[in-house]
Amino acid sequence: MKTKKKRNARAPPSLSNVDDQSPAITKEVEDAMKEHQNGNYTKALKLVEATLSRHPRSALALAALSFCHLKFVFLAKHSTTPVLSKDGLIQLAETFNHVTEAVDLSKRAVHLCPNSLACWFFHANALYKLTEYDANAGYEPVIEACDAGLAIEFGPEDLATDPRIEEFRAYLRLFKLQSKYLIDTKYLENLKNEIQELQERKEEIEERAITASMNFETPELMPLPENKRKIKNLKKVAVLDVDTVETRVKTYWNDTMTTEKKKELLRIRIGDLKDHFAKNKLATEVINQAVEYATGAKNWEFSCDAECFWCGERFFDAELTADHMNSVHLGTFTDELDSVLPEFLFDSVWDTVESGKWKPVNVVEAKKMLEDLSRNEGGNKDFVKQKWPYCNDRRREEIINKIRAVLRLFVSIKCFCSSHFSGLMNLILEMLKKQVPEQLLMEYGINKTLLSVCFLDISELNLVFEFLGNLANICGLQRLVLSLGTEQAIGEHSVANNEKIVFNEDFSCVVFDKRMLRGELMVPNDGAAVTSSADDEIELNDDEYTDAILDWLLKGGTNIGEQLKQWTNLREASRSQGKELSKIYEAEFHRMLNICEKKVQYLRDIKVWQNLESICVEEDKRGEEFGYEPLSYKYLLSNQRQIASTNGDIFELDILWNILREDHVDNEIKLWIKKQIDEMVAKLYKLDAIISTTTINMQQTGKKLIALTGYDYRSILVPLLKSVMRAKLEDLANEDAEKKYDAVKDAFLSELDRLDKKKKTDKGGGNARQGQGNSQEKNKKKDKRKSKK
Repeated sequence: MKTKKKRNARAPPSLSNVDDQSPAITKEVEDAMKEHQNGNYTKALKLVEATLSRHPRSALALAALSFCHLKFVFLAKHSTTPVLSKDGLIQLAETFNHVTEAVDLSKRAVHLCPNSLACWFFHANALYKLTEYDANAGYEPVIEACDAGLAIEFGPEDLATDPRIEEFRAYLRLFKLQSKYLIDTKYLENLKNEIQELQERKEEIEERAITASMNFETPELMPLPENKRKIKNLKKVAVLDVDTVETRVKTYWNDTMTTEKKKELLRIRIGDLKDHFAKNKLATEVINQAVEYATGAKNWEFSCDAECFWCGERFFDAELTADHMNSVHLGTFTDELDSVLPEFLFDSVWDTVESGKWKPVNVVEAKKMLEDLSRNEGGNKDFVKQKWPYCNDRRREEIINKIRAVLRLFVSIKCFCSSHFSGLMNLILEMLKKQVPEQLLMEYGINKTLLSVCFLDISELNLVFEFLGNLANICGLQRLVLSLGTEQAIGEHSVANNEKIVFNEDFSCVVFDKRMLRGELMVPNDGAAVTSSADDEIELNDDEYTDAILDWLLKGGTNIGEQLKQWTNLREASRSQGKELSKIYEAEFHRMLNICEKKVQYLRDIKVWQNLESICVEEDKRGEEFGYEPLSYKYLLSNQRQIASTNGDIFELDILWNILREDHVDNEIKLWIKKQIDEMVAKLYKLDAIISTTTINMQQTGKKLIALTGYDYRSILVPLLKSVMRAKLEDLANEDAEKKYDAVKDAFLSELDRLDKKKKTDKGGGNARQGQGNSQEKNKKKDKRKSKK
């Protein structure tokens, strides 16, 4: 149906503009075109340039000069000079300059004379050529130029006197059809590349997020290289002091500290926490942020559901955040776009793929079974539930297993929709009905089960496998499966174990879970930040208390500055990654909108083709009636063109023009229409594949937003609380040690006094002076010990 584009070597028709009213301009352009027809292309170009230099507002001269530049483009395209040679590269650069000049000149021409069909033809031609030399040039401007030219109305007298009007219109329609075809051809490939690019960006963000999280998780166990020496030196200096403090604390905990005191240690006032870090600005900021978020969200785990990454507004509610993002930043689907989202198949297809018997069927015996069932009126006619006549054909079975494996992948990630099922079944049945009557296939439901693939021979099975391979390529199936496989691992990594802490009723205190006192440091919890009745119901017996919490308190907790620094880095990285992922989600959302809009367009287009097909089918039915004189398809479609012209349906007019521009017999027209419908159906199920992929990608991006940008305020608040608890415990231990020391000291002094008195009594008054001297010496030693203290 397609014909090669013919080139017009004649001068464009006269154009009306201020400068073009002069007969001299027309004469000069016509003379230049004569040189062009004689093959003097350079001379023709220079003549038109001279005319344009004298008449810069001449649309006629601009259009003619654009035409001359395009001729050089045509000559270069058919040149035998090797493209990669030095001369070839120079020629390519010169050709590109000719193309851009042609576009610029023709654009100026249509601006000066927008009602000139010839100017629009030259402009569309130049834009079309530009797409061959500039990868960034699209075909949409070509279609716009064609529509602008075709929209120009002409009276009957113009059409009768100037045959070139229809000639230019024909070229514009051809440019438009070719451009639409090329747009559709490149559309899916561009989408696939875009999807792959966004997936790669998401993987990069994942890697950075995991690295940032790992850097924060154990800053004390894995210090930064520049801090290793400092920590080592610090340990050397402080090791003796630490041992002394820990020994004192453990002694107090085990021997003196009451149960009530231990319970009180788990309760830290927010005021005390802030006072403890009053001189640490960063710690104070972190405490305020944690308290603000936890009191608002009633949870310690920060999630992107609580905050808009586009504008930073906080809602502390997933639904409110989603509504805000859709209404303010993204937009929503119209009912029409929502209606074209594909229907995903899972249960029925999954059961068939997993439970069905996928073995080669002996088609000859199967056909005989179907015929017997058809003749047996009283028997069971459910062939699908019958015992099929399988055969041993290892080559067929290998391909069948490959087909089954691909289907399993599609269904497992929910990327198999009704249009894919229909397309696959149509392909299978088209081949199967060559061996088994279609009526039998439909009567016994073989046209509704994927197991019908088992009836096919090797060459037919290869076609089915190729169909699924193409569909998998469009979906990026392997990449999807891999990314979904790693998603669970990333989710598991993002789940961190944190101690359970909650606010009391008035949010004045943070309380650790009482079960920590019996050694349950990490109890199951949902991250809730507010106390519940279940917390109050927890009771502990005195014999359940262990030293595990003491070891937990004394371990680490000294490198608060480094932890705060890592926490700040984590939050900044999280916010940055959240913004990046939000942009990706936005791109995926708009891609989904664009695809759905494209699908709506395709559905409208296929209705036009199906309407034309129905005209032919209805005529065939009427032709079977006795005495009816059949009409040709060409006649019927010509009448339809008149109707489309009246209705202003440009797309249908373009289709009918393409069908009727050459003489074709009825069968050729019918086959052409069917071919176009089949191509449209293929485009639709390919679009559904992209929609399926985009749906999965958007779900992944949403999960990544939660998994990679979330963080738990307990991971920084607990170390701060431990610091306060440890300081408090050390103070209590020191006080207790001092009391014990004072008690021992007083007892010792009392014993000395008692001994002194006893000596005085034993030796009598003669020794009074000596006793007095000894007593004074003892008092001096006592005062000396006090001063040391």
